[in-house]
Amino acid sequence: MAKAAKALRLEALAAQIRVCTKCPLCQSRTLAVPGDGKPSARVMLIGEAPGREEDETGHPFVGAAGRFLDQVLEVTGINRDDLFITNIVKCRPPNNRTPRAGEVETCTSNYLFEQIELINPALIMLLGGVPAKKMLGVKSVNEARGRMIERVGRQYLVGYHPAVRFYREDMGEKVEEDFGLLKRVLKK
Repeated sequence: MAKAAKALRLEALAAQIRVCTKCPLCQSRTLAVPGDGKPSARVMLIGEAPGREEDETGHPFVGAAGRFLDQVLEVTGINRDDLFITNIVKCRPPNNRTPRAGEVETCTSNYLFEQIELINPALIMLLGGVPAKKMLGVKSVNEARGRMIERVGRQYLVGYHPAVRFYREDMGEKVEEDFGLLKRVLKK
């Protein structure tokens, strides 16, 4: 599929996501969050779910965790505009609870897997336990963190979700380490 056709299909998919009613999360959302970034991004970041500010704006990683992510990207010299950033589920779960298995399954099978196919990134970075479990079948971030993992011809890195810093201050350094590894991998 040509670059222009892929970009158009990504836009059509985003439009479908914005009006999706396939799972109960649609009932409590303000705006669905399809994802942002280059249709030809070499790197795709996949988080867990939109938070409050993401739900209000329709864009991923714009709240506190997103501001911390921006700081980490700046420190590591990675340009956010070069990435495609999305989440496992596209609507905010009530009270920021963890997405349920059925919600994850609905969103990934209807949208995320196709986004990955269209963008065809050289590397996918999974931020947090929910994406790591869904995409790689691991039990925890620590089980997969710190090394490249190949699954079905795709390269993955697993890192802590930037929001972890707000629950444990010392974890901010771990997030920075994860993005430092991403930067080293990209330089190869």
